[in-house]
Amino acid sequence: NLPLRGGKGRQWEGGIRVPLLVRGPGIKSGTFAYERSMGIDLLPTIAELAQGEASLPEGIEGGSLAPILMNQGKGQVKRSREELVFHYPHYDSDPAGPASAIMLGDYKLIKFYETNKLHLFDLSKDIGEKDDLAGAKPEVVAQLHDRLNAYLESVDAQMPRPNPNYDPSKPAGERRRRNN
Repeated sequence: NLPLRGGKGRQWEGGIRVPLLVRGPGIKSGTFAYERSMGIDLLPTIAELAQGEASLPEGIEGGSLAPILMNQGKGQVKRSREELVFHYPHYDSDPAGPASAIMLGDYKLIKFYETNKLHLFDLSKDIGEKDDLAGAKPEVVAQLHDRLNAYLESVDAQMPRPNPNYDPSKPAGERRRRNN
């Protein structure tokens, strides 16, 4: 996964930056794009490619990738929001615990809920997320943190809850597991 940091199920680029492969009529073989996309973009994309008569329900957050797919990878996705949010309110294999990330332009902010720690990265210069800019760019941190909180509130996102089985004396990988 190098130079990306992290892996599946994590808010680091190694967990959220994965390829999306699409094949269909009118899409030229070998077309590629660097536009960010998410699962929320699939319904609008398939609907547009299928040229369905019905309109999509209100409140769909995703945008269609069809203009990019049909234009040899050029263009951008139009969504109701310009930021992308990744929300992991649960305990999983990441020893850092529950976290959220927001991407806007070249910046990505990651918030870890157990520590309330905020990390900021410029993905155009640091794809491996090694240079935390949070201390150097507090105004960007504040803007992205406000947008993240506003988004999570607007969608009534499930928030992390303390784990009653948490045992700080155990190694990181074991202290969050349930005792059955």
